[in-house]
Amino acid sequence: MKKLFLLAVITIMISSCTKKDIDPQTGEPYPKADKLCALTFDDGPSADAELTPQVLDTLEKHNVPATFFLVGQNFDDSTKDIVKRMVSLGHEIGNHSWTYDGMQNMSEKQVKKYINDTTAIIEEYAGVTPKFFRAPNLSASNTMYEVIDLPFASGVLGFDWPGGGGDTAELVVEKVMSGMKDGAIILLHDVQPKPHPTPEAIDVIIPKLKREGYEFVTLSELFERKGVTPDSSSEMMYVYVE
Repeated sequence: MKKLFLLAVITIMISSCTKKDIDPQTGEPYPKADKLCALTFDDGPSADAELTPQVLDTLEKHNVPATFFLVGQNFDDSTKDIVKRMVSLGHEIGNHSWTYDGMQNMSEKQVKKYINDTTAIIEEYAGVTPKFFRAPNLSASNTMYEVIDLPFASGVLGFDWPGGGGDTAELVVEKVMSGMKDGAIILLHDVQPKPHPTPEAIDVIIPKLKREGYEFVTLSELFERKGVTPDSSSEMMYVYVE
C-alpha cells in the first residue's frame, strides 16, 4: 500500500510540473528556451489581495521566478506573510529605498539611512540580504552612486503607473514586448493605484515570451548565467545584461 501511495504522489507531482510547461493557448509544450529575461516588480509589499498577492498568484500559476524591489516603510505585520511567501516561492528581494520619495537630492547621510534601514528590515522579515538596488523614479545622483554599494537596476518599462501610458493590460504588454531582447530586465509594479493592469498583463506576457523562447530567471541568476559580474562602482543602471 505504501508503494502504491508513493507512486500516486509522484505521478501527481510529475503531472503538475508538466502542466506548468504547457502553453495554455495551444495545449503543446513551449519551445526550448534559448533566451533569458528577468521579471522585476517595484513598490511592494502590499497585503491588498489585488496587488502583491495577485502578482504572486500569477507567477505561481506560470511557475516563474521574479525579483521584487521592496520599499522599507511597507514592512509591517500585515505584509509579513506576503514577504515570506515571496521567499518561499523562490523570488528574489531587492532594495527600493525606505519610501517612494526620489533620493537624488538627498544628503549622503540621508541616502545611507534609507538604504541601510531598508536592507535591515528586508533581512529581518525575509531572512535575505538584497543584492540589487532600484532608485525610486529611476532618478540617481553622484552621491547615490558613491554611497550605495549595490548594483543599480533599471529595465524595460511597462509604464504601468497612472499617467505612464500603460493604463491597460494590453498597453503594458505592448510596451514590454517592444523592448524585449535576450538578457532583458522587465520593470513592472506589484503596487500601484487600482485598477492596476499588471497582474492581468503578466498573465499574457509570460506565455507570450515563453512562446518566443524566453526563460524567466531572477536578476541574480540572469547575471550569473550571462557570465556578467554586476558592477556597483559604475554610474549606470542595468536595463539589459549582455
